[in-house]
Amino acid sequence: MCSSAANPERRARRFEFARRRLKCGASLWVLGLLSAQVFLSGDRGLASAATSPRALTLRLDDWEARIYPESLAVTGRMKSPANETAEKDTVLAQGAAQRSGVEDLETGPDHARWKIPDLGLIVEFKAEKHRLHIRFQADKDTKLPWPITGRDPSLSALIYPDGEGLYIPLDDKFWREIARREPCRDTHGGLSMPFWSYRWAGGTWTYLAVSDLQTTVCLSASGGRLTVRASHDFRERDGFPPYEIEIWPGGNSPVSPGLEYRQWLIEKGRYVTLDQKAHDNPEVSKLLGAAHAYVFGDGKSLGFLRELARLHVDRMWLGYGEDARQKDSLVGRDYIAEAKRLGYLVAPYDTFENAQDPKSADASESIWGAGLYPAGCIVTVRGEIQKGFAGRGCELSSEALALREPGERNLENRTAERASSGVNSYFLDSDAFGELFDDYSKAHPMTPEVDRRNRLARMRMIAENRGLVLGSEAGAAWSAPVIAFAHGTEAVSNEFLWPLERDRQNYGGWWPPARPAVFFKPVKPDEDFRKARYDPSYRLPLYQAAFHGSVVSLDRWETPITKFPSLTQVRILLELLYNLPSMWSLDLNELRQNEDAFRTLYDFFSPLHRALGDQPLTGFDWLTLDRTVQRTRFGDEIELTANFGRTPSRSLPPLCIEARWLKSGRRQLFCPQPFPRSSPAR
Repeated sequence: MCSSAANPERRARRFEFARRRLKCGASLWVLGLLSAQVFLSGDRGLASAATSPRALTLRLDDWEARIYPESLAVTGRMKSPANETAEKDTVLAQGAAQRSGVEDLETGPDHARWKIPDLGLIVEFKAEKHRLHIRFQADKDTKLPWPITGRDPSLSALIYPDGEGLYIPLDDKFWREIARREPCRDTHGGLSMPFWSYRWAGGTWTYLAVSDLQTTVCLSASGGRLTVRASHDFRERDGFPPYEIEIWPGGNSPVSPGLEYRQWLIEKGRYVTLDQKAHDNPEVSKLLGAAHAYVFGDGKSLGFLRELARLHVDRMWLGYGEDARQKDSLVGRDYIAEAKRLGYLVAPYDTFENAQDPKSADASESIWGAGLYPAGCIVTVRGEIQKGFAGRGCELSSEALALREPGERNLENRTAERASSGVNSYFLDSDAFGELFDDYSKAHPMTPEVDRRNRLARMRMIAENRGLVLGSEAGAAWSAPVIAFAHGTEAVSNEFLWPLERDRQNYGGWWPPARPAVFFKPVKPDEDFRKARYDPSYRLPLYQAAFHGSVVSLDRWETPITKFPSLTQVRILLELLYNLPSMWSLDLNELRQNEDAFRTLYDFFSPLHRALGDQPLTGFDWLTLDRTVQRTRFGDEIELTANFGRTPSRSLPPLCIEARWLKSGRRQLFCPQPFPRSSPAR
């Protein structure tokens, strides 16, 4: 963790590299919703976005969809409108400006199917209760730009799973400018969950990329509004899997799409709760109520553990990095045993993504035997080795590791060596981050689908075979059944973080090794940083709506709660409102300097998280028009209300949060105070 291999800039540049590979579609088409009854109609009531003269009308459980086969435009109308605006057709998806020829049109009681010869596509729309399922099939390499969404004037805001989640008014000038700077994300990791949604007067509309691989969404700012343009790459290399999307109308809460995605996963048998994970490994339950910290220097000493015990801290997750070549970085068995005796989870840092020449490697995690460097490196389409961060070695192919594992047991031996110290947890960097690779090596060819399968298999090996409480970076939705915690999921708008981190003079670098400034040096961010990442009026507990009670998620490890002193109070309120632990960087000096703040936060958070950490988020509301007073609800147990404003609201003081136990009526107030300024690196 302390090595250069664990450098957060590595992940930043890796993210930027992946982003540059994405291609934003130009013209996109529109998506719609089907019904149990299909018939042809004229263009009566045709919305302006629909360009075909004839439409298929399909009725679903609670709404009606009109699909225009020649343009792939879709409009929708609720059967029981909540208000007069819902009586009008809503443009749900737009397609190509030009119409395409349609052949072999077939309709049935719950579906419609046709061919578009010009595009080499077979198109099928199917009604599945209240969800419209759309399927495209191609038999040649092609990019399908579809759908374009968000242009209907009745839509007011974008609900966007960037990390934890964002709520972006479509006419917001600040976010329109951000969209120009970083418009595109893939749906298998660039977004934490593979959907995007809109709010309107009658509720929400959600678009789920069932086919998250090879699907990209791009924000576009035109006509004074944000729109989302999706596109999908069909590739022979992948075997031409279909492109599938589902659309549905949802509840009125801004987190309804997350709640509905959770239900979709449950229906598909893809959801694993923390209770289920704890049933398989009782150590998982120790995440409930635990603060998380990476320890440095004398944070790896027994004296540090005694300080935590003196503060009556009985739940902690402690992560550490070490390098066998640097004896002073090692964590002793006595430390691990004492941490476990105190009830803590203790985890080594590891990563399987990088390989370097063993003679010159700058991190022990990058040293592999059996000639894996360079034989196991990913090969690009140009036949070149895929370089690692900052030109360090290479990106190590997960397929190369998988093919060698039965004979060489590289992964088994590495994890066995780390587990032999007695640890009960493990942090595997990058595997759940969501960046997946093509490998054009003749010895170990790999597609992103194979890469993901390999990563899931080796994460299961650690969590299930080794019985270790597993965490990883970012926690993309597809990794949620395997991991128990994720560092970085709570973060949003990281495009503002990467440039700040690269300014080593201000942000801090990786020196000195025992107390790296990157973790301990306080930083004063600018207003755009604050607004994009921590402005409560734009933030949503969207990931929690889907995965609270399945994955414990936190902010990024290189942005501990002390890193931005001017933002500490707001960050704490956001985390408490979402029922999330804070991330800390600790040694004895840092713990003693922030002793009061650490203890009072722990004393408020830990009992709440023990009661709620395995419960689903069931509600989220704004209580004021400016969205500064917010309320969450977990299960049927507790409501949390936070006032991010500067004046009292309903007797709740500014910058305070209140917990209310619904059954007993008990109330508890917590008002985080600014922390003492962290001391600089020594």
